[in-house]
Amino acid sequence: MIKYFKYFLILTIAVSCKKEEVQEVEQIKKDSIITGSKTPTENPRDQVQHLFTANGGSILYLKNGEIKGQARFDTDGDFITELMKTETYGNYTDYDDYLIDKKNKDTTFFFNDFGKIDEGWNILKGVSIENPMQVVSYKSPKKPNSSQTENISETRLIIFAPELKTFADENSTEADTYFKAMDDWNFYSLELDESFERLRVKTHYMKKRFLSLDLPNQKNITIDTQSKINGHKVLALLYKKGKMPIIISLIFNDNNLDEIKKYLK
Repeated sequence: MIKYFKYFLILTIAVSCKKEEVQEVEQIKKDSIITGSKTPTENPRDQVQHLFTANGGSILYLKNGEIKGQARFDTDGDFITELMKTETYGNYTDYDDYLIDKKNKDTTFFFNDFGKIDEGWNILKGVSIENPMQVVSYKSPKKPNSSQTENISETRLIIFAPELKTFADENSTEADTYFKAMDDWNFYSLELDESFERLRVKTHYMKKRFLSLDLPNQKNITIDTQSKINGHKVLALLYKKGKMPIIISLIFNDNNLDEIKKYLK
């Protein structure tokens, strides 16, 4: 009788353990299914259109048109996530080179002289700012035409072709001003070419209107070189393979050489 009881006890324990193992496996499967079906949490950074930071505080301009911000906000660590938790205090309208606060009608510009990004902008148009001369605002053709487009896929100094004009009276004041400007363009573009050659960067002279560049993790961008870039008329760009291009002044000494070298790394 005792032997039978021991056998029954062992059998009961074994069956119980087996049931627990089966239940544990089934629970693991359920947890796996639940975990795998969860929608990935959206990165707060993806909601940001513009970000401005300064000693006085930080301002977030969200893609949905809301404005959030806080004075004397700590910008260490993942501060964007924390800044997203602050109260919405306004709305704005976005334009190519500036934005307008809908409530007080204040206009805030993105760029200053020669298309340089104003100090304090960390993100513009959803793009992180890595260089103050980084191209952010530009026009693209509505209907791209391959016959009018030049594709650049390697690191290059890109010099735009000046607009060609003809004059009924080549002795006119307008013609004289134009020809002097063309002489300046020839002189400074050659000097710029030689200066970048010393930096081991080849020069590409544009012959067509539209410029297409290869960028990682996105489709190529196409720039209308006859339209304003960062709100200004630009004559040259520097393109480091895989990076957004930066604006280059045609007069080499007007450029920040340290910024250029940093960009080319």
